Amino acid sequence: MEVQPETDRILVVDDKPSMRHLLESAFVDLGLEVVTADSAEEAIIQIQKHRFSAVITDLNLPGENGLAVLRAAKATLSDCEVIVITAFGTIETAVEAMRLGAADFITKPFQVAEMERRLEKLLRTRRRRLEGQQIQTWIHPSVQHFVGASEATRQLLKLITKIAKTKSSVMITGPSGVGKELVARAMHEASTRRDGPFVAVNCAALAPTVLESELFGHEKGAFTGADKRKLGRFERAHGGTLFLDEVGEIEPGTQVKLLRVLQESEIERVGGTEVIPVDVRIIAATNRDLKEAIEAGDFREDFYYRLNVFSLYVPALRERRDDIPLLVDHFLRKFSLEMGKEVLEVDDDVIGILMNYAWPGNVRELENVIERAVVLTEGESVTRAELPPELILSENTMDKDQEADLGDSLQDRKDRLESALIQGALDRFRWNKTKAADHLGLKRTTLQYKIKKYGLE
Repeated sequence: MEVQPETDRILVVDDKPSMRHLLESAFVDLGLEVVTADSAEEAIIQIQKHRFSAVITDLNLPGENGLAVLRAAKATLSDCEVIVITAFGTIETAVEAMRLGAADFITKPFQVAEMERRLEKLLRTRRRRLEGQQIQTWIHPSVQHFVGASEATRQLLKLITKIAKTKSSVMITGPSGVGKELVARAMHEASTRRDGPFVAVNCAALAPTVLESELFGHEKGAFTGADKRKLGRFERAHGGTLFLDEVGEIEPGTQVKLLRVLQESEIERVGGTEVIPVDVRIIAATNRDLKEAIEAGDFREDFYYRLNVFSLYVPALRERRDDIPLLVDHFLRKFSLEMGKEVLEVDDDVIGILMNYAWPGNVRELENVIERAVVLTEGESVTRAELPPELILSENTMDKDQEADLGDSLQDRKDRLESALIQGALDRFRWNKTKAADHLGLKRTTLQYKIKKYGLE
């Protein structure tokens, strides 16, 4: 492990003295500053007293468990990474830890060298993120999986941070599968409404009459089968955020009623006459071109401008390829936890295939590909044998539409792929540059030059 300009402070939490001393000794030898705690309560005190770059905590602790440590770290230290130590019998708890914002997990028994490798990778990723961060962006632990390092993603996070502070309506656009609901949740969690409810409704999945009942609620006897009063999504979202997904599919009659709610901040249940005030922020999303829909008479212009006070565009995955390596790491951890496996990485040639593929299904397709790979792989690394046939076929053929969409030169594409391959080799050999250079077929001095060229230090 290479010496870093600043010494990272690490908190090790374990009730077993032997484990604390083992990890402390290993991390000190790596040039890290180490603080230890034998309980969650002591760890929380340390978290309140010091800033930590990372926390390593066992989930199984006396009294409060490791989840309490995780919650304290994520609530107090916005840029702290957390690794949880778990046994195979507590995988479900580890899944909950990842949902709450843990960056990684490791199962017992483990080799200290493996823990060092995991920690090294997290600290390196953390440093790159902090160095490239131009503003401080607070994201709630429930949306920690909003992953990406591309310029497009950084700009999107900046806009989310700014827009989240307002009460104005927001329109999120972009192709299917890019994560528009994730953006909406991030905006809610970064807002002053974060303690209120986030209520989502897929407008395309419901018939017009059913959609009205879902949105506004209904009174008993309003229609056949309405045997009791039902509260709608607006009332359930009071004090929070209502997310209207596929808003372009709402029929004009319902649009008129929604426009009135946006103007007056009040609703009437279906079959009722009582006027009910609601305090709800609307975030809408669509993959349609609503201006074309307006010209075709399918979407009301006044409703569009009420929704589109702020506009956010989420690019297709092929337009932000720098996000792919981090997304791959995230999905590997996610599905390894769910399946009780430890799939740690993808082979160098696999990352090359993933970086070059057009991804017509966007992030959702990438997630499916990694889930499939984790199911099929029998080792710690995903090989090309676990990839779907269409990705293998795409390796030697470049769709012309993809070339046009990339909007960059052949040299740009070559540099991006070379950077990803070098990063993969460095991670594999724990930043042993001699081994990585041999693996890549490069001289060590050439590798050092390319590390500096691509800003991988």
